[in-house]
Amino acid sequence: MSYRQVMMLHTTPDKRGTILAAAFEVFISYGFRKTSMDDIARAAGMSRPALYQVFRNKTEIFRAASQSLLVKFGHETRAAFDSDKPFAERLFNSIDQSILSLHRKIDATPHGAELMGVNAEVAGDIEEKWCDMMVDAIAEGVTEAESKGEIALAPLGVDAHRVATIVMQAMEGMKAKYLRGEPIEDDVRHMVNFVAGALAISRRTISECK
Repeated sequence: MSYRQVMMLHTTPDKRGTILAAAFEVFISYGFRKTSMDDIARAAGMSRPALYQVFRNKTEIFRAASQSLLVKFGHETRAAFDSDKPFAERLFNSIDQSILSLHRKIDATPHGAELMGVNAEVAGDIEEKWCDMMVDAIAEGVTEAESKGEIALAPLGVDAHRVATIVMQAMEGMKAKYLRGEPIEDDVRHMVNFVAGALAISRRTISECK
C-alpha cells in the first residue's frame, strides 16, 4: 500500500482529503523544503488556483496532514486495548501501533529526519495536543484493566491518568535516542513490563491483605 493510499484511508473523501493524501506522498518523496505548491497541485490532480482555494500555503497543508496522521494513530492507541491479551501486551501494542509505528513509517522515507524536524517546528502545538490525546487513550485502557482486576492503582497512590502520563513522559525521554537513529523498541518493552509489573504487584498486595 502506497503512502497516498494509507493517507486516503484516514482523510475525508473530498477535495481536502485528496490534497492531504497527495501532499503527504510529495513530502515523503521530496522533503518539505523542496516541495512546492505546484508539486502538490499536480499530485492532487488539480490546478494551483484550485489548491489555493483550500489551503493558503504548504505549511498549512503540512499541519493538516500532520494532524490527520496523529489523530489516526491516536485512535489506534485506543483500539489496541480492545483485545484479550494480558495488560502488558495491550499497553505495549498501544504504543507500538501508534508512536513506534509512526516512527517506523517516517524512518522508511528518504526525508524522515527533515520531516520530523519540520513537524516540531511548524506543528509542535498539534503534537502537544496529540500527546494529551494519547494520555487519555492510555488512561482509558488502564482504567479498564483495573476494572477487570488485572491491576490495582490505589496501593501505589496513582490514578489511571497519572500512570498514562508517566508512560508518555518515559516515551518523551526516549526521543533523543530515537533521533540518534537508535532503536527504542526494547526500551519501550522494558518500560511497559516495569509499569505493568508494578501495578500487578499492587493487585496481589491487596489480595494478600484480605
